[in-house]
Amino acid sequence: MIKRSRIAAGHIRVAFQVADAQNANQAAAAAGASVIAHPMLTPWNSRNARLDGPAGLRLTLFEELSE
Repeated sequence: MIKRSRIAAGHIRVAFQVADAQNANQAAAAAGASVIAHPMLTPWNSRNARLDGPAGLRLTLFEELSE
């Protein structure tokens, strides 16, 4: 049996590629989404932010960074 300490996403998670993860995160929060994780650099060279949107929908906003 696998014990999970934290659920990463609900039943559905939607990811949107954005030009600027910081600005998109702030705009989504201003529109009512709850920030789970502010934009952070990932090992695959993108910047990701995670939010709870309407009706518990999990959102990921990601910005692809140049190499």
